[in-house]
Order: sequence, then C-alpha cells, then structure tokens
Amino acid sequence: MDQATDIPNCPFCPFSDADSQFVAAHIEFCHPENGARSENDYDRPDDLPEDSYQDNQNPPSDEEDSPEKYVDCPHGCGEIVLSTELNSHLDLHMAEEIALEDSGAAQPEPQNLDADAPKFDELLEDKYAFQGKGRPASKGISQRTGPKKKNRSGSRSEDFGTAPTNGVRRLGRAELGPHAHEKKMPSWLRKMLEKGAKTTRTNQISADGKLSKHEEVENEMVDVIPALARLCDQDKSVQRAFLCSPKVRQIFKMPREGGFCGYRNIQMLVSHIQESQSLGHDHFPESTPTILTLQDMIEQAWDMGFNSTGRIETGGIRGTRKYIGTPEAQALFMSLGIPCEANSIGETQDLRAHDALYMNIAEYFRNACSLDGDEKILVTDLPPVYFQHQGHSMTIVGFEIRDNGSANLLVFDPMFKTSPAMRRFIRSPVKPSDPTRLLKAYRRGTPYLQKFKLFEILKLSDSKSSSEASEA
Repeated sequence: MDQATDIPNCPFCPFSDADSQFVAAHIEFCHPENGARSENDYDRPDDLPEDSYQDNQNPPSDEEDSPEKYVDCPHGCGEIVLSTELNSHLDLHMAEEIALEDSGAAQPEPQNLDADAPKFDELLEDKYAFQGKGRPASKGISQRTGPKKKNRSGSRSEDFGTAPTNGVRRLGRAELGPHAHEKKMPSWLRKMLEKGAKTTRTNQISADGKLSKHEEVENEMVDVIPALARLCDQDKSVQRAFLCSPKVRQIFKMPREGGFCGYRNIQMLVSHIQESQSLGHDHFPESTPTILTLQDMIEQAWDMGFNSTGRIETGGIRGTRKYIGTPEAQALFMSLGIPCEANSIGETQDLRAHDALYMNIAEYFRNACSLDGDEKILVTDLPPVYFQHQGHSMTIVGFEIRDNGSANLLVFDPMFKTSPAMRRFIRSPVKPSDPTRLLKAYRRGTPYLQKFKLFEILKLSDSKSSSEASEA
C-alpha cells in the first residue's frame, strides 16, 4: 500500500495505472472538459424523440427496485452499468480505444500477489497438482439448487424480486438488470436487432491465384486467437499461455444495443460449433443466430423442461432486454442435444473464489495438452468457456501464467469491440514494441476478479461432429 502514492492516478475518479500515458489518455477520454461529448456519442438514436426512448422502460416500484444504481456510460457506448462498476467499465474502454502503437512506454502489470496465493507455474509442473488439496469443488447449477446467495448473473439475494411461485422466486433488477420489469423492448431496438450488423462482401485473390468471396460482419472478427498467441509469445513477462481453438470468432455488441452480453457469449460458443463442425452444428446451418432467435430458442428449451424455472424467475425473456445467465445458456445447448457442463465456483476453505476459478480453467487447458515440452504457447482445439460473474458475462479463450507465478484469464468481452490497432495487427502482424498494450483489453487478472465472490462457467464438451461420431 505504501507504493500506491507512486502510481499515477486520475484526479477525477479512483482510476490508477502504472503507465502514466494510460492515465493521461483515461483523463482525456473519460473526463472531457465540462463533461462534453463528441458528436459521435449518443444516448439514443438521433432520429427518435426523447419520449420514444423512454417507451417501455417500466421502472419498478420502490419495494421491487434494487439499491444498486445504474448509470449511462459517459463514453456513449449505450451500456447501462452499475455505478460501482463504472470506473472498471471506462478503464476497459481505454484498453479498447487507446492508440496501442509503438509510441508508448512499456506498461508494467500490477503485482497484487499475496504470500499464500497459488503459484500457477509450480502447479502446472506437477501433473497431480489439481487432484490434491485446494482443488475447487464444483456444483451443478442446472436446476438452480444451492444456497440462498446462489447466483445467475450476480447475487441471488432474498432481498430483491417478488414473492415465490411454487417455491421459485421472481428475480428483480439485482439479477436481471435495469430492464428487469420490461414487457417489450423499444421498437427501434427490435428493428435494429432484426436487421443485424452490417455485412460486407468482397472478392479476394488467394495465394494460389484463385478468386474467392470474403464476408465480414461488422461486429465479428476472425483470427483473433492466432493474434493473441503471437502477442503472448512476444510478451516477455508471459511464462506460458494456453489458448482455445482458433475457430471461435470474437463477437461484440452493436452500438446502442445495451446489455445483451449473455447472448453475445452464446454466439461465440456457437461460432466454434459452426466452424469446428462439432456435435449440434446442424442447428446453426447459416450465419450467427440473432439475439431474437436465441431468445426464441431459450423459451423453447424452457417449454421442453430444460431449466424451466427460468421462465418464472425472469417472467419470460422473449422480446425484452432482461439479462440472461448461465442457466439460460445451458438450457439452450441441452435442448439441442449439445453436451455441456455448468458449474458455480466460489470461495473454499483453502482458496479465494478467483483463485479457485484460475485453478478450474488451468485444469481445463492442462488436461487438453502435454506439458512435457518447452512450448511457451499452446493453442488447443478446446471450445471457449462461457463465464459469468455478477452483472456481466464474457467468453474465456485462454489462460496465461506470468513469470512471477501469477495468472490471467484471456477473454473476449462482448462489451468491447476489436480495437483498430488489433485489427491492423491481425491483418499485418508486424511485431509491436509493447505487446502488453494490445493484450490489455483481453486480460482479466486478480485486480479485476477479486471483486467477485462467485463465478459461473459453462463448458461445451469437446465432442466429435455428428458424422465422425457415427463413423466411430
């Protein structure tokens, strides 16, 4: 703590970072003079009157409302976030947009290591390390059984929501977000989701001289995993990194859409199923299923009896902006015959929640590859992992161990798009002078994760395609 005074910090909020240039950019980007926004920022579509945007908000009564306060992102991304999470949200905008070029000085990573924290480099060297003391106990969540504070997208608190129906409690804003009581999303948003992201089609000449058609979706990016592998290899502070299959696409929200992160993460898992032709790919024969399509599929899964209490807990999700969580993702995949496993991870007697999460994800990757060699970067065929904590979800695509024994998750966060600098690196992989600047937007380490006491993850089984399975 004595060293905190040496770390540059923002004079307007608690944000701080060891890189003074990053702090300066944060101030310029997140605290513009007089609070003015650029003309590109927005709270609502410019062609709609103010009262149109307020349609269907349906604020809950005082007794139903959560004490958690939601605020509009001042950056103008359209997200409504908890006030307590605003600074973290703005920090990630900085990691998304800051000029991640060769002009910056090297950025040291925070060293928040406790003396009793696990050293993951040592654990991975011992193939029996995960079978002994400290292995996190996992608990299935398919029927939402568990302690009262068992979670969907945050704290399952008995203080919020409405009275139980058949022993199942209707959830409130604490779990379902600011639009928990909404019956129908605004018509402009529905039209935007129906239209989907802009798709660009071009003709390209391949290396063998053949003409091929190339399609690029505005909110999707391919070949991000190979780029992350190169960056981790170039980062000298990384001792070893594991990555999931390169066949997953990074998918992020469209401007103004709001908190549909759960659906975007499902889309990323679906992208792996599609590209790898794994079991269930025939349910997604064409492009990425839309958010509205996924809502229909989840409702159909409830009709079939998969995690059907979700309908009572949410009041139904079709055509609304209510948050979804791991149980909805699990119900969707199970209803399609796609094998998956959902677990909750909390604090144990020996491990804090985020250390237990690290252990679980490290074991997931460790079991898929041999550690006998000295490879620094191991790219696997594993599917990505759906990852949930209070109020937000992401997709875990990798795990890295630092040279000091600490760990990071590598994630695709649907709230943040692929940065222009990252896109340039993917297309023209010139070695950057500081790879940590490009990796910052994809890393979630202890300073971020230690704020949460409970996590949920969903893993797809690394199964063969239906055709391969029938031939086996």
